[in-house]
Amino acid sequence: MKKILFLTLIVFLFVSCSDDKSAKKKESYSLISLDSKKIIFDRREDILSTNYNKPYLLVFLSTWCDYCLGQAQHLANLNEEFSDNINIYGIFVDKDENIDELKKFVADSNTKFTWFYKGDIAHLVDFYHIKTFPFLLLYDKNGNLIMSYDGITPEEMIAFDIKKILQEVK
Repeated sequence: MKKILFLTLIVFLFVSCSDDKSAKKKESYSLISLDSKKIIFDRREDILSTNYNKPYLLVFLSTWCDYCLGQAQHLANLNEEFSDNINIYGIFVDKDENIDELKKFVADSNTKFTWFYKGDIAHLVDFYHIKTFPFLLLYDKNGNLIMSYDGITPEEMIAFDIKKILQEVK
């Protein structure tokens, strides 16, 4: 009787502790850009649907943040330097922001990459536990998170990490 009880307990532990990935729901979020383009951000695999097999940098910021404008201007320089090899995506975190204010921010920062302002942004902010702005996430071309930057980050530091990723690609 003890053997049967022991075997039942062992089977129960294996069944209850198994990692059944098929039961997990695949979660994805959509983002809409200032020019009304839509992309899908897959939270589970961290891949942007229109990334064209390049490393990418996600930038979360707000228009009311003075540091964010400065960071965006540095990102404009990085985009100019690395635009053939990496994608930068800006994400405005404030809901119900006036689109004219957002476009003014983009013009003032001279950023020529895609900016998103609608969609499931709040879910992404919650998922990454973002508390300060700007907040940046650097991914390799396979969607692996390489580095996160919390707060204003020197342009040279981000450029160094981008160059490191690009050397690994070649």
